[in-house]
Amino acid sequence: MTKADPAQDPAPPPVGLGTGPVAVLRRLGMVVLVVSTISVSGVAIYRNLRDRAGVPVAIAPAPAPRETHAASVEDVITRSQTQVERTPDDADAWRMLGWSHFQRQQYAQSAAALRQATRLDPTNARTFSFLGEALLLAKRPQRHMPREARTAFDHALRLDPKDARARYYRAVGWDLAGQHRRAIHAWFALLRDTPPDAPYAADIRAVIRTVGARHHIKVEKRLAEVQYVPPDITAPATGKPPVGPGRAAPAVLPGPIGHHMRAIEGVPEPAASGSHADTIPENSAPH
Repeated sequence: MTKADPAQDPAPPPVGLGTGPVAVLRRLGMVVLVVSTISVSGVAIYRNLRDRAGVPVAIAPAPAPRETHAASVEDVITRSQTQVERTPDDADAWRMLGWSHFQRQQYAQSAAALRQATRLDPTNARTFSFLGEALLLAKRPQRHMPREARTAFDHALRLDPKDARARYYRAVGWDLAGQHRRAIHAWFALLRDTPPDAPYAADIRAVIRTVGARHHIKVEKRLAEVQYVPPDITAPATGKPPVGPGRAAPAVLPGPIGHHMRAIEGVPEPAASGSHADTIPENSAPH
């Protein structure tokens, strides 16, 4: 019997690895682990080199920005419509619906909702004055103020003689009726009660100047002399309180909006600048 040639003998398997199925699976697992490690390391190295070279990152495009303002107003309209259907006796829901339509420049729909709010809550002066403004913007009168709008402003002033919106537009009615000096006098009275930093203070001044120039009425000296008179905080409140026992505070409508005040009288918007007086802020919702 001859001795086998050592070179012909098969090499023994590595320590810890056999030739059975289990050993084969172990070897496959190690191969996968090594490949995965190399892949991850390669990607990391590639990204590092790419970033250093200033190569832009290839990522999925970001979703297109949504028109959040328009969408939010539409959402409020939808919610308010649902609310008035569920609780048709809720004046606050009708107020919110009216304001939302107003923001979308849907003035006729705004007036319809605010009209219902005044029927349900006839003690809120701002709702009446806001109804009057919506009616004016819906009809854009050229000579005479619509009767319903004038009635709404008069009702607001009976509830609150200091309501700025009602005071302003009542004077607009006088101007439309040809009583230009009476209108300017009323706007000066409103200006004296308006804080200088109020969003619509500059608009009142612009309207006074425009109407004065249109009808040859001198106003510059009075504009230079007019000063803000702080309100008497000790004076009793007028009108009935809007909050009753066991009832939440109603939605508060914002004050006069400057560019609407200008538009009714045909006063152009101010040129864009960094001054506070030329800034016409937008009220986006009841607060």
